[in-house]
Amino acid sequence: MFDRHAFAARRITLDLSVEELADEMVVAPSTIYRWESGETTPSLRMLVQASRHLCAPLLSLMTGDDTEQRRKATAVDALIREDAPAS
Repeated sequence: MFDRHAFAARRITLDLSVEELADEMVVAPSTIYRWESGETTPSLRMLVQASRHLCAPLLSLMTGDDTEQRRKATAVDALIREDAPAS
């Protein structure tokens, strides 16, 4: 399940405003506000995009109480690492 507190903390750590993150993700700022308030939760596709913009592993944006979602996130994280360019 989406961890809105970890999401907001990571955004703040990177010194990104809601508006800046929304611009980078090409979503309305109200979308980010709703995620952070707990009013709505992002889809897994949007979480993947957010994890890239926040330079954070997908699993770091999720709580431990949804085993199926964590299994999917682990698989997506592995795919992202495979697709990452070698440095």
